[in-house]
This record gives sequence, C-alpha cells and structure tokens, in this order.
Amino acid sequence: MGRMAFAFALAALAASWNPIAAVIGLPLGIASAALAARLLRRAGWRAIPAAALGMGVFAVLASALVLISTAGAVSRELAGEPVVKGRTPEELERFLSQAAERTRARREQAAKELGRLGSSGSRGRSAEEPRDGGPREERH
Repeated sequence: MGRMAFAFALAALAASWNPIAAVIGLPLGIASAALAARLLRRAGWRAIPAAALGMGVFAVLASALVLISTAGAVSRELAGEPVVKGRTPEELERFLSQAAERTRARREQAAKELGRLGSSGSRGRSAEEPRDGGPREERH
C-alpha cells in the first residue's frame, strides 16, 4: 500500500505543473496524501508512506496554485498583441473574392474538361449551382 501511495504521489507531482493536467494532479495528490496518512497512522513511521505524504501534500499545493493562477486566463482578455490576428468580415470577404478571381480561369477550364469527358454534371445539384464550387454568378 505504501508503494501505491508513492506511485499516486509521483503521478500527482507529474500532473501538477500544467493547468490542464493539474485538474488530475489535485485529486491524485489528495488520494496519495490520504492513503499515506492512513498508512502512517496504522503502521507507524515508514519511509515510503512518509515520502508519499510529503509529495502528495506538495502536489496538492502546486496543483491548487496552478489552477488558481490560471483560472481567469481562459475567460478574460490577455494583455499584449495576439499571436494570430483575426480578420474582420470585410477583410475576409475581400480575401475570398480575390482567391476566387485568382482561381476562376482554372476552375472554368476544369469544368470544361469535365463537360468534354462526358460528366453527367448535375449529380444531385440544382441547375443554378455552379459546377466548379465557386460563387454563384448572376445570369441575365
């Protein structure tokens, strides 16, 4: 039982440094500390349960500190410049329109080749939907 408490304490210590893993490290640390304390009360002072108790308590404190210090990091705005800047809807529309223009000739050429090869074309599409996957164009 002492070795099991020690193994739990090692696992709790390994999980206590990371905000995602600290959620696992906290209950593991509590379990190892409780198991080690029970063993120490029942069998007297032993090296392995005493080490497990110390490591379990340390893992609980470390996990709690990590969780407390990062608790608001997900829901609040962080300081500094973002690593990846998001596009506004206008920028996104402009980017997609430019991409459609750059690929229009190739898409039209591919559609012609498919038509030439005798492709059935519609395959579940309505007649108004473009065959090349591009934006619908107004036909007059």
